[in-house]
Amino acid sequence: MSNVIPDNAVQGIDQSKLRSSAMGTGGLVFTVVAMIGPMAAFLGATPLVFMLSGAGTAGVYLLATALFLIFAVGYVALARRSKTASGLIAFIVKGLGIRAGVAAAYVTLLTYVAVLSSLYGIHAVFLQQAAMELFGIDLPWGFWAIITLAILTPLSYNRVEFSARIMGVLLVLAVAAILVLDVAILVQGGAGGGFTFEGFSPQLVFGPGIGLAALFALGSFVGVEATPVFSEEVRTPQKTVPRATYITIIVLGVFYVLSTFMVSNAVGSDKIVDVATENPTGFILDVAGAYVGPIWVKILNVLVVTSFFAILLGFANVMSRYVFALGRAGILPAAVGRSHKKHQSPHIGSIVTAITVLVVVGAFILASADPFHQLYAWLIAVGSLGVLLLMCASSIAVVMYFKKSPDGENVWTATIAPVIAAIAFVVAIVLTILNFSFLSGGEGFAEWLWVLVPLSAVIGLIVRSRQRNRELSFDDIS
Repeated sequence: MSNVIPDNAVQGIDQSKLRSSAMGTGGLVFTVVAMIGPMAAFLGATPLVFMLSGAGTAGVYLLATALFLIFAVGYVALARRSKTASGLIAFIVKGLGIRAGVAAAYVTLLTYVAVLSSLYGIHAVFLQQAAMELFGIDLPWGFWAIITLAILTPLSYNRVEFSARIMGVLLVLAVAAILVLDVAILVQGGAGGGFTFEGFSPQLVFGPGIGLAALFALGSFVGVEATPVFSEEVRTPQKTVPRATYITIIVLGVFYVLSTFMVSNAVGSDKIVDVATENPTGFILDVAGAYVGPIWVKILNVLVVTSFFAILLGFANVMSRYVFALGRAGILPAAVGRSHKKHQSPHIGSIVTAITVLVVVGAFILASADPFHQLYAWLIAVGSLGVLLLMCASSIAVVMYFKKSPDGENVWTATIAPVIAAIAFVVAIVLTILNFSFLSGGEGFAEWLWVLVPLSAVIGLIVRSRQRNRELSFDDIS
């Protein structure tokens, strides 16, 4: 979902200098995986999948991995033909035209707002738990959300980021902490003294909750499509980007499938739904306490907070640059497309981002909403649905692009794989909408939140119809 301008586009860095220190395949994989933050996704999204699919969760993640691999076939083929660091929106423009591109831009804007706001909710929950666990401090989640926003906004305004090394250390520690839990479960055996593979059976994977379960599972991979964004910062991008895309998907898929399989067996396939439903933000930590020990729970509490903090800062910077890019491209007011004279940061975009998040999160705080079941679950669902729509449109764009310009591409890459991906995304979108009422929790309006996604696309089409005589620079959007 990282369809924003890369850092070098903001700063105007000399490309020859970038090439001299360019990343290889391993570096790009590491960068993208760190940006996604698999530990945060594992502790945030997988409880929702467990609630919906129970023991079938590992199978759902395996299905999501396969779908992303198929999607990647056409996506990276089009990426190889991109002269700029293009992302989903630029690809949609290439295949479906400017009107579709503007509609996609507004869907992406909604997606960023929804996902970033939801992450503040889940981060506040884990920060609240950590403060209580480590220091005995008991303050409401809203306090922690506002404090985090107050700390992150100046950092984003001044374009302060965690360095690649810090992000790398956090990534290694976080993934290692979960893998230690996996090994402990493997050594000690599951809840029944052994392991069951029924979680991969079709009847459990394709159970009643598959619609939303697949949505949250697919959402755990969001960011893998960002590899083309770094095409100007890697060696031999025509080879590096495709390799890194596939490796990233496989690495994440193995991590999610293995870890959910282990946790499911540790709790028990007959109990996992109830346990996840009763304590969605804490049951994995409880498993860690039972299998590794209380000290490991404290370590996980610290790592999940630092991981989320890094992801929030990175995501805020990404959204700020996206707003900046839309202003520079002529889709949003030109004022938001200005950069700071001293810091070269999209400072107005960062202010817009902070105000938007404050309004959204503040509304949930004032309504005394549940930060996990409402703020996080509702908005991550809306954001993930937006990503599914963008990826579906991108798959269709691949087919249309190669239909007009075959360029020697084989039928699997140019047609079959993207068509399969598009159909799968359509099915996922339909199932998600049909099951969206699960998230309402008795709140009638919540089951209609999905309408925001197509509504944002319609707004984009209306905006474009009023700007039809204006030149738009989609080269500035990546």
